[in-house]
Amino acid sequence: MTWTQELLKLLPGRVDVGTDVAAALGGDLNPVRQMRLLRGDEVSRPAALVRAKSAQDVQAAMRFAAGHKIGLVPRGGGSGVVGGVAAAGQDIVLDLRAMQAIGPVDRVSGLVTVQAGCLLGRLEERLAADGLTLGHYPQSIAVASLGGLVATRSSGQYSTRYGNIEQMIAAVELVTADGELVHLGRSPRRSLGPELWPLLVGSEGTLGVITAVTLAAWPLPEAEEIASYAFPGFAQGLEAMRRLTRAGLPLGVIRLYDRDDALHGFAGLLPEEGVGALLLLSCLGATEVAAAGIAAAKRIAEACGAVSLGPAIGRHWLATRNDVSEWERYLSAGVLVDTVECGATWTQLPQVYADVLTAVRAVPEVVAVFGHAAHAEAAGAGLYFTVAGVPLPDGDAEELQGRIWEVLLSAAGAAGASVGHHHGVGRMRQRWAWQERREELGLLERLRATLDPGRMLNPGALWSQ
Repeated sequence: MTWTQELLKLLPGRVDVGTDVAAALGGDLNPVRQMRLLRGDEVSRPAALVRAKSAQDVQAAMRFAAGHKIGLVPRGGGSGVVGGVAAAGQDIVLDLRAMQAIGPVDRVSGLVTVQAGCLLGRLEERLAADGLTLGHYPQSIAVASLGGLVATRSSGQYSTRYGNIEQMIAAVELVTADGELVHLGRSPRRSLGPELWPLLVGSEGTLGVITAVTLAAWPLPEAEEIASYAFPGFAQGLEAMRRLTRAGLPLGVIRLYDRDDALHGFAGLLPEEGVGALLLLSCLGATEVAAAGIAAAKRIAEACGAVSLGPAIGRHWLATRNDVSEWERYLSAGVLVDTVECGATWTQLPQVYADVLTAVRAVPEVVAVFGHAAHAEAAGAGLYFTVAGVPLPDGDAEELQGRIWEVLLSAAGAAGASVGHHHGVGRMRQRWAWQERREELGLLERLRATLDPGRMLNPGALWSQ
Protein backbone atom coordinates (compact mmCIF):
# COMPACT_ATOMS: atom_id res chain seq x y z
CA MET A 1 0.00 0.00 0.00
CA THR A 2 1.41 3.41 -0.94
CA TRP A 3 1.49 6.21 1.58
CA THR A 4 -1.19 8.10 -0.32
CA GLN A 5 -3.47 5.07 -0.08
CA GLU A 6 -2.78 4.92 3.65
CA LEU A 7 -3.68 8.59 3.98
CA LEU A 8 -6.95 8.08 2.07
CA LYS A 9 -7.82 5.28 4.48
CA LEU A 10 -6.83 7.30 7.57
CA LEU A 11 -9.00 10.32 6.69
CA PRO A 12 -11.77 9.07 4.38
CA GLY A 13 -13.57 11.75 2.41
CA ARG A 14 -11.06 14.43 3.38
CA VAL A 15 -8.11 13.64 1.09
CA ASP A 16 -7.37 14.40 -2.56
CA VAL A 17 -4.32 12.94 -4.26
CA GLY A 18 -2.40 13.47 -7.50
CA THR A 19 -4.22 15.35 -10.22
CA ASP A 20 -7.32 15.63 -8.02
CA VAL A 21 -5.48 18.34 -6.08
CA ALA A 22 -6.47 21.71 -7.54
CA ALA A 23 -3.41 23.46 -8.97
CA ALA A 24 -4.24 26.70 -7.17
CA LEU A 25 -3.94 24.96 -3.78
CA GLY A 26 -0.26 24.23 -4.29
CA GLY A 27 0.77 27.84 -3.76
CA ASP A 28 -0.26 31.37 -2.90
CA LEU A 29 -0.93 34.60 -4.85
CA ASN A 30 2.68 35.25 -5.81
CA PRO A 31 2.34 37.16 -9.10
CA VAL A 32 4.64 34.91 -11.12
CA ARG A 33 2.60 31.86 -10.13
CA GLN A 34 -0.59 33.73 -10.95
CA MET A 35 0.77 34.58 -14.40
CA ARG A 36 1.39 30.88 -15.02
CA LEU A 37 -2.09 29.90 -13.87
CA LEU A 38 -3.68 32.60 -16.06
CA ARG A 39 -1.76 31.30 -19.08
CA GLY A 40 -2.80 27.73 -18.30
CA ASP A 41 0.80 26.65 -17.67
CA GLU A 42 1.61 23.74 -15.38
CA VAL A 43 2.46 24.65 -11.80
CA SER A 44 3.70 22.50 -8.96
CA ARG A 45 1.07 20.45 -7.12
CA PRO A 46 1.44 18.60 -3.83
CA ALA A 47 1.17 14.83 -3.70
CA ALA A 48 -1.90 15.05 -1.46
CA LEU A 49 -4.34 17.52 0.06
CA VAL A 50 -5.95 16.99 3.46
CA ARG A 51 -9.11 19.06 4.09
CA ALA A 52 -9.04 19.28 7.88
CA LYS A 53 -12.38 19.82 9.62
CA SER A 54 -11.15 19.77 13.21
CA ALA A 55 -8.06 19.94 15.39
CA GLN A 56 -8.23 16.14 15.56
CA ASP A 57 -7.89 15.94 11.77
CA VAL A 58 -4.83 18.17 12.02
CA GLN A 59 -3.36 15.93 14.71
CA ALA A 60 -3.92 12.84 12.56
CA ALA A 61 -2.32 14.46 9.51
CA MET A 62 0.66 15.70 11.53
CA ARG A 63 1.32 12.27 13.06
CA PHE A 64 1.03 10.66 9.65
CA ALA A 65 3.46 13.09 8.04
CA ALA A 66 5.94 12.74 10.91
CA GLY A 67 5.75 8.96 10.81
CA HIS A 68 6.33 8.83 7.05
CA LYS A 69 8.84 11.72 7.00
CA ILE A 70 6.72 13.67 4.51
CA GLY A 71 6.65 17.46 4.27
CA LEU A 72 3.41 19.06 5.45
CA VAL A 73 2.38 22.55 4.31
CA PRO A 74 -0.42 24.24 6.31
CA ARG A 75 -2.64 26.46 4.16
CA GLY A 76 -5.43 28.85 5.03
CA GLY A 77 -6.79 31.43 2.60
CA GLY A 78 -3.66 31.30 0.43
CA SER A 79 -3.55 35.09 0.18
CA GLY A 80 0.22 35.42 0.69
CA VAL A 81 2.48 36.73 -2.06
CA VAL A 82 5.98 35.54 -1.06
CA GLY A 83 5.72 31.79 -1.67
CA GLY A 84 4.91 30.91 1.92
CA VAL A 85 2.73 27.92 1.01
CA ALA A 86 4.45 26.67 -2.16
CA ALA A 87 4.16 22.88 -1.95
CA ALA A 88 6.45 20.52 -3.82
CA GLY A 89 5.34 17.32 -5.52
CA GLN A 90 6.12 15.10 -2.54
CA ASP A 91 4.36 17.24 0.09
CA ILE A 92 0.99 17.12 1.81
CA VAL A 93 -0.99 20.37 1.88
CA LEU A 94 -3.08 20.70 5.03
CA ASP A 95 -6.09 22.77 3.97
CA LEU A 96 -7.61 24.53 7.00
CA ARG A 97 -10.39 26.43 5.20
CA ALA A 98 -13.17 24.21 6.61
CA MET A 99 -12.17 25.19 10.16
CA GLN A 100 -14.28 28.36 10.19
CA ALA A 101 -15.97 28.25 13.59
CA ILE A 102 -16.33 31.45 15.61
CA GLY A 103 -16.86 30.95 19.34
CA PRO A 104 -19.12 33.02 21.59
CA VAL A 105 -18.17 36.69 21.75
CA ASP A 106 -17.43 38.01 25.23
CA ARG A 107 -18.96 41.45 24.69
CA VAL A 108 -17.76 42.70 28.07
CA SER A 109 -14.08 41.84 27.63
CA GLY A 110 -14.10 41.83 23.83
CA LEU A 111 -12.60 38.33 23.57
CA VAL A 112 -13.46 35.79 20.88
CA THR A 113 -11.91 32.46 19.88
CA VAL A 114 -11.90 31.53 16.19
CA GLN A 115 -10.60 28.55 14.27
CA ALA A 116 -7.55 29.11 12.10
CA GLY A 117 -9.36 28.78 8.78
CA CYS A 118 -11.87 31.52 9.58
CA LEU A 119 -11.65 34.35 7.06
CA LEU A 120 -10.99 37.75 8.58
CA GLY A 121 -13.86 39.41 6.72
CA ARG A 122 -16.29 36.85 8.17
CA LEU A 123 -14.99 37.49 11.68
CA GLU A 124 -15.40 41.25 11.25
CA GLU A 125 -19.01 40.78 10.18
CA ARG A 126 -19.67 38.69 13.30
CA LEU A 127 -17.96 41.19 15.60
CA ALA A 128 -19.78 44.14 14.04
CA ALA A 129 -23.10 42.55 15.00
CA ASP A 130 -21.99 43.03 18.62
CA GLY A 131 -20.63 46.53 18.04
CA LEU A 132 -17.02 45.36 18.00
CA THR A 133 -14.06 45.26 15.62
CA LEU A 134 -10.69 43.56 15.66
CA GLY A 135 -9.31 46.63 13.90
CA HIS A 136 -7.19 44.50 11.57
CA TYR A 137 -7.81 45.58 7.98
CA PRO A 138 -5.23 44.25 5.51
CA GLN A 139 -6.11 44.59 1.83
CA SER A 140 -6.67 40.81 1.81
CA ILE A 141 -9.40 40.97 4.49
CA ALA A 142 -11.93 39.10 2.33
CA VAL A 143 -9.66 36.11 1.61
CA ALA A 144 -7.07 35.93 4.42
CA SER A 145 -7.50 33.43 7.26
CA LEU A 146 -6.76 34.13 10.92
CA GLY A 147 -4.18 31.35 11.21
CA GLY A 148 -2.30 32.67 8.20
CA LEU A 149 -2.40 36.25 9.47
CA VAL A 150 -0.83 35.16 12.75
CA ALA A 151 1.69 32.86 11.06
CA THR A 152 2.92 35.64 8.74
CA ARG A 153 2.99 38.44 11.35
CA SER A 154 0.41 40.53 9.54
CA SER A 155 -0.21 44.25 9.75
CA GLY A 156 -3.36 46.11 8.72
CA GLN A 157 -4.26 49.51 7.34
CA TYR A 158 -5.32 50.77 10.79
CA SER A 159 -2.24 49.46 12.61
CA THR A 160 -1.39 52.94 13.95
CA ARG A 161 -4.59 52.77 16.03
CA TYR A 162 -5.10 49.07 16.76
CA GLY A 163 -1.59 47.67 16.48
CA ASN A 164 -0.41 44.70 14.45
CA ILE A 165 -1.74 41.16 14.71
CA GLU A 166 0.54 40.36 17.66
CA GLN A 167 -1.10 43.10 19.73
CA MET A 168 -4.51 41.47 19.21
CA ILE A 169 -3.71 37.93 20.37
CA ALA A 170 -4.65 36.60 23.78
CA ALA A 171 -4.08 32.87 23.28
CA VAL A 172 -3.25 30.30 20.61
CA GLU A 173 -4.21 26.64 20.11
CA LEU A 174 -1.45 24.69 18.38
CA VAL A 175 -0.75 21.20 17.08
CA THR A 176 2.93 20.36 17.41
CA ALA A 177 4.96 18.38 14.89
CA ASP A 178 4.37 15.16 16.82
CA GLY A 179 0.61 15.72 16.90
CA GLU A 180 0.12 17.09 20.41
CA LEU A 181 -2.66 19.67 20.91
CA VAL A 182 -1.52 22.48 23.23
CA HIS A 183 -3.02 25.76 24.45
CA LEU A 184 -0.76 28.76 24.94
CA GLY A 185 -1.46 32.10 26.62
CA ARG A 186 -4.45 33.87 28.16
CA SER A 187 -5.81 37.39 28.71
CA PRO A 188 -5.11 39.78 30.29
CA ARG A 189 -1.32 39.73 30.31
CA ARG A 190 0.45 37.87 33.08
CA SER A 191 3.91 38.03 34.59
CA LEU A 192 4.63 34.33 35.04
CA GLY A 193 7.68 33.92 32.88
CA PRO A 194 8.01 34.05 29.09
CA GLU A 195 4.87 33.45 27.05
CA LEU A 196 5.24 30.86 24.29
CA TRP A 197 2.56 31.97 21.82
CA PRO A 198 4.60 34.96 20.51
CA LEU A 199 7.06 32.43 19.04
CA LEU A 200 4.33 31.39 16.60
CA VAL A 201 3.72 34.89 15.26
CA GLY A 202 5.65 34.93 12.00
CA SER A 203 6.63 31.25 12.21
CA GLU A 204 4.86 30.47 8.89
CA GLY A 205 3.80 26.99 9.97
CA THR A 206 7.37 25.81 10.64
CA LEU A 207 7.06 25.43 14.43
CA GLY A 208 3.57 23.90 14.56
CA VAL A 209 0.13 24.36 13.02
CA ILE A 210 -2.14 26.98 14.55
CA THR A 211 -5.67 25.57 14.85
CA ALA A 212 -7.39 28.38 16.77
CA VAL A 213 -6.62 31.82 18.16
CA THR A 214 -8.23 33.95 20.86
CA LEU A 215 -8.35 37.63 19.95
CA ALA A 216 -9.16 40.88 21.72
CA ALA A 217 -11.64 43.15 19.93
CA TRP A 218 -12.47 46.84 20.45
CA PRO A 219 -15.77 48.73 20.38
CA LEU A 220 -16.55 50.15 16.96
CA PRO A 221 -15.60 53.84 16.92
CA GLU A 222 -18.42 56.32 17.30
CA ALA A 223 -16.98 58.56 14.58
CA GLU A 224 -14.20 58.75 12.00
CA GLU A 225 -13.03 62.04 10.56
CA ILE A 226 -11.03 61.96 7.30
CA ALA A 227 -8.62 64.44 5.73
CA SER A 228 -6.14 64.59 2.86
CA TYR A 229 -3.19 66.91 2.22
CA ALA A 230 -0.84 67.71 -0.64
CA PHE A 231 2.89 68.26 -0.05
CA PRO A 232 5.60 69.59 -2.35
CA GLY A 233 7.52 66.33 -2.06
CA PHE A 234 7.74 62.95 -0.35
CA ALA A 235 10.33 64.09 2.21
CA GLN A 236 8.06 66.88 3.50
CA GLY A 237 5.19 64.42 3.70
CA LEU A 238 7.30 61.99 5.71
CA GLU A 239 8.16 64.71 8.20
CA ALA A 240 4.49 65.56 8.62
CA MET A 241 3.65 61.89 9.00
CA ARG A 242 6.31 61.56 11.71
CA ARG A 243 5.05 64.56 13.67
CA LEU A 244 1.44 63.48 13.39
CA THR A 245 2.17 59.95 14.55
CA ARG A 246 4.26 61.08 17.51
CA ALA A 247 1.78 63.77 18.62
CA GLY A 248 -0.52 61.32 20.40
CA LEU A 249 -3.49 61.95 18.12
CA PRO A 250 -6.31 59.36 17.81
CA LEU A 251 -5.10 58.38 14.34
CA GLY A 252 -6.85 55.53 12.60
CA VAL A 253 -5.17 55.30 9.22
CA ILE A 254 -2.27 57.42 7.96
CA ARG A 255 -0.74 56.86 4.52
CA LEU A 256 1.65 58.90 2.39
CA TYR A 257 1.78 58.38 -1.40
CA ASP A 258 4.52 59.63 -3.65
CA ARG A 259 3.49 61.61 -6.73
CA ASP A 260 3.35 58.68 -9.14
CA ASP A 261 1.42 56.46 -6.72
CA ALA A 262 -1.04 59.28 -6.03
CA LEU A 263 -1.60 59.98 -9.72
CA HIS A 264 -2.14 56.28 -10.38
CA GLY A 265 -4.53 55.64 -7.50
CA PHE A 266 -6.45 58.91 -7.47
CA ALA A 267 -6.62 59.94 -11.12
CA GLY A 268 -9.20 62.63 -11.70
CA LEU A 269 -9.46 63.52 -8.00
CA LEU A 270 -6.25 65.50 -7.59
CA PRO A 271 -5.48 69.09 -8.64
CA GLU A 272 -3.37 69.34 -11.79
CA GLU A 273 -0.48 71.04 -9.98
CA GLY A 274 1.10 71.05 -6.54
CA VAL A 275 0.86 67.42 -5.51
CA GLY A 276 4.38 66.12 -4.96
CA ALA A 277 3.01 63.72 -2.34
CA LEU A 278 -0.43 62.91 -0.96
CA LEU A 279 -1.17 62.26 2.72
CA LEU A 280 -4.40 60.55 3.81
CA LEU A 281 -5.33 60.28 7.47
CA SER A 282 -8.25 59.69 9.75
CA CYS A 283 -8.97 60.20 13.44
CA LEU A 284 -11.48 58.01 15.21
CA GLY A 285 -13.16 57.44 18.55
CA ALA A 286 -15.85 59.35 20.39
CA THR A 287 -17.31 62.12 18.22
CA GLU A 288 -15.62 64.94 20.11
CA VAL A 289 -12.30 63.06 20.23
CA ALA A 290 -12.29 62.42 16.45
CA ALA A 291 -13.18 66.07 15.76
CA ALA A 292 -10.45 67.39 18.05
CA GLY A 293 -7.94 64.98 16.54
CA ILE A 294 -8.62 66.04 12.96
CA ALA A 295 -8.35 69.72 13.94
CA ALA A 296 -4.98 69.12 15.60
CA ALA A 297 -3.83 67.10 12.59
CA LYS A 298 -4.66 70.00 10.29
CA ARG A 299 -2.55 72.37 12.37
CA ILE A 300 0.44 70.00 12.36
CA ALA A 301 0.18 69.16 8.65
CA GLU A 302 -0.06 72.80 7.58
CA ALA A 303 2.97 73.65 9.73
CA CYS A 304 4.87 71.17 7.54
CA GLY A 305 3.79 72.86 4.30
CA ALA A 306 0.59 70.95 3.58
CA VAL A 307 -2.31 72.17 1.47
CA SER A 308 -5.68 70.74 2.52
CA LEU A 309 -7.53 68.76 -0.15
CA GLY A 310 -10.58 67.98 1.99
CA PRO A 311 -12.12 64.62 2.89
CA ALA A 312 -13.34 63.41 -0.55
CA ILE A 313 -10.06 61.74 -1.56
CA GLY A 314 -9.89 59.88 1.73
CA ARG A 315 -13.47 58.71 1.36
CA HIS A 316 -12.68 57.46 -2.14
CA TRP A 317 -9.78 55.47 -0.73
CA LEU A 318 -12.00 53.96 1.97
CA ALA A 319 -14.52 52.85 -0.65
CA THR A 320 -12.00 51.32 -3.08
CA ARG A 321 -9.01 50.34 -0.92
CA ASN A 322 -9.37 46.57 -1.36
CA ASP A 323 -10.05 46.54 -5.11
CA VAL A 324 -7.14 44.78 -6.85
CA SER A 325 -8.98 43.82 -10.03
CA GLU A 326 -6.53 45.68 -12.25
CA TRP A 327 -3.75 43.31 -11.20
CA GLU A 328 -5.22 40.37 -13.07
CA ARG A 329 -5.51 42.48 -16.21
CA TYR A 330 -1.81 43.36 -16.07
CA LEU A 331 -0.72 39.80 -15.31
CA SER A 332 -2.92 38.43 -18.09
CA ALA A 333 -1.26 40.86 -20.52
CA GLY A 334 2.21 39.57 -19.53
CA VAL A 335 3.13 42.56 -17.36
CA LEU A 336 4.72 41.53 -14.09
CA VAL A 337 3.30 43.66 -11.27
CA ASP A 338 4.72 43.01 -7.83
CA THR A 339 4.82 44.66 -4.42
CA VAL A 340 7.71 44.60 -1.99
CA GLU A 341 7.69 46.20 1.43
CA CYS A 342 10.29 47.06 4.06
CA GLY A 343 10.37 48.95 7.35
CA ALA A 344 12.62 51.73 8.63
CA THR A 345 12.96 54.36 11.31
CA TRP A 346 11.89 57.95 10.68
CA THR A 347 15.58 58.87 10.44
CA GLN A 348 16.21 56.24 7.74
CA LEU A 349 13.00 56.47 5.71
CA PRO A 350 13.92 59.33 3.31
CA GLN A 351 17.19 57.67 2.29
CA VAL A 352 15.65 54.22 1.99
CA TYR A 353 12.93 55.58 -0.28
CA ALA A 354 15.38 57.45 -2.52
CA ASP A 355 17.88 54.59 -2.76
CA VAL A 356 15.25 51.98 -3.58
CA LEU A 357 13.74 54.06 -6.39
CA THR A 358 17.18 54.66 -7.89
CA ALA A 359 18.08 50.97 -7.75
CA VAL A 360 14.81 49.66 -9.20
CA ARG A 361 14.67 52.22 -12.01
CA ALA A 362 18.04 50.89 -13.19
CA VAL A 363 16.48 47.51 -14.06
CA PRO A 364 15.95 47.76 -17.87
CA GLU A 365 12.61 45.95 -17.97
CA VAL A 366 11.00 48.08 -15.25
CA VAL A 367 8.41 50.45 -16.71
CA ALA A 368 7.04 51.91 -13.45
CA VAL A 369 7.89 52.03 -9.76
CA PHE A 370 6.20 54.04 -7.06
CA GLY A 371 5.79 53.87 -3.31
CA HIS A 372 3.89 54.83 -0.24
CA ALA A 373 4.53 54.89 3.51
CA ALA A 374 2.04 53.39 5.96
CA HIS A 375 1.77 51.44 9.23
CA ALA A 376 3.23 54.38 11.13
CA GLU A 377 4.35 53.93 14.72
CA ALA A 378 6.41 55.89 17.22
CA ALA A 379 9.84 55.01 15.78
CA GLY A 380 9.12 54.60 12.08
CA ALA A 381 6.87 53.14 9.39
CA GLY A 382 6.63 50.68 6.55
CA LEU A 383 7.54 51.53 2.96
CA TYR A 384 5.59 49.75 0.24
CA PHE A 385 6.82 49.70 -3.36
CA THR A 386 4.80 48.71 -6.42
CA VAL A 387 6.89 47.70 -9.43
CA ALA A 388 5.75 46.92 -12.98
CA GLY A 389 8.05 45.27 -15.49
CA VAL A 390 7.73 43.69 -18.94
CA PRO A 391 9.93 40.62 -19.47
CA LEU A 392 11.95 40.66 -22.69
CA PRO A 393 10.58 38.49 -25.56
CA ASP A 394 13.03 35.73 -24.68
CA GLY A 395 12.95 36.57 -20.96
CA ASP A 396 11.29 34.94 -18.00
CA ALA A 397 8.98 36.61 -15.45
CA GLU A 398 10.44 34.66 -12.53
CA GLU A 399 14.00 35.69 -13.42
CA LEU A 400 12.89 39.32 -13.74
CA GLN A 401 11.09 39.15 -10.42
CA GLY A 402 14.25 37.80 -8.82
CA ARG A 403 16.36 40.67 -10.15
CA ILE A 404 13.83 43.27 -8.98
CA TRP A 405 13.77 41.80 -5.49
CA GLU A 406 17.56 41.59 -5.47
CA VAL A 407 18.15 45.25 -6.19
CA LEU A 408 15.20 46.50 -4.13
CA LEU A 409 15.90 44.62 -0.91
CA SER A 410 19.66 45.03 -1.23
CA ALA A 411 19.23 48.81 -1.53
CA ALA A 412 16.76 48.90 1.36
CA GLY A 413 19.02 46.83 3.60
CA ALA A 414 22.11 48.86 2.74
CA ALA A 415 20.24 52.03 3.79
CA GLY A 416 19.41 50.50 7.17
CA ALA A 417 15.86 49.23 6.60
CA SER A 418 14.45 45.93 7.70
CA VAL A 419 13.87 43.88 4.55
CA GLY A 420 10.36 42.85 5.58
CA HIS A 421 7.48 44.56 7.31
CA HIS A 422 4.24 42.58 7.00
CA HIS A 423 4.18 40.05 4.14
CA GLY A 424 6.34 37.44 5.84
CA VAL A 425 9.40 35.61 4.52
CA GLY A 426 8.08 32.62 2.58
CA ARG A 427 10.55 31.46 -0.04
CA MET A 428 11.08 34.86 -1.66
CA ARG A 429 12.76 36.73 1.17
CA GLN A 430 14.84 34.08 2.94
CA ARG A 431 18.34 35.19 2.03
CA TRP A 432 17.84 38.81 3.06
CA ALA A 433 15.85 37.85 6.15
CA TRP A 434 18.61 35.66 7.54
CA GLN A 435 21.33 38.16 6.64
CA GLU A 436 19.44 40.68 8.76
CA ARG A 437 18.89 38.20 11.61
CA ARG A 438 22.26 36.45 11.54
CA GLU A 439 22.89 37.07 15.27
CA GLU A 440 19.60 35.37 16.17
CA LEU A 441 19.82 32.49 13.70
CA GLY A 442 21.60 30.05 16.02
CA LEU A 443 18.96 30.37 18.73
CA LEU A 444 16.15 30.13 16.20
CA GLU A 445 17.65 27.00 14.65
CA ARG A 446 17.86 25.37 18.09
CA LEU A 447 14.24 26.25 18.74
CA ARG A 448 13.17 24.81 15.43
CA ALA A 449 15.17 21.61 16.02
CA THR A 450 13.31 21.13 19.30
CA LEU A 451 9.81 21.76 17.93
CA ASP A 452 10.26 20.12 14.52
CA PRO A 453 13.27 17.79 14.66
CA GLY A 454 12.34 16.13 11.37
CA ARG A 455 11.99 19.48 9.55
CA MET A 456 8.71 18.29 8.08
CA LEU A 457 6.69 21.47 8.68
CA ASN A 458 6.34 23.69 5.60
CA PRO A 459 9.72 22.67 4.18
CA GLY A 460 11.38 25.42 2.18
CA ALA A 461 9.47 28.29 3.82
CA LEU A 462 11.13 30.75 6.21
CA TRP A 463 14.16 28.47 6.53
CA SER A 464 15.83 27.41 3.29
CA GLN A 465 16.36 23.84 4.50
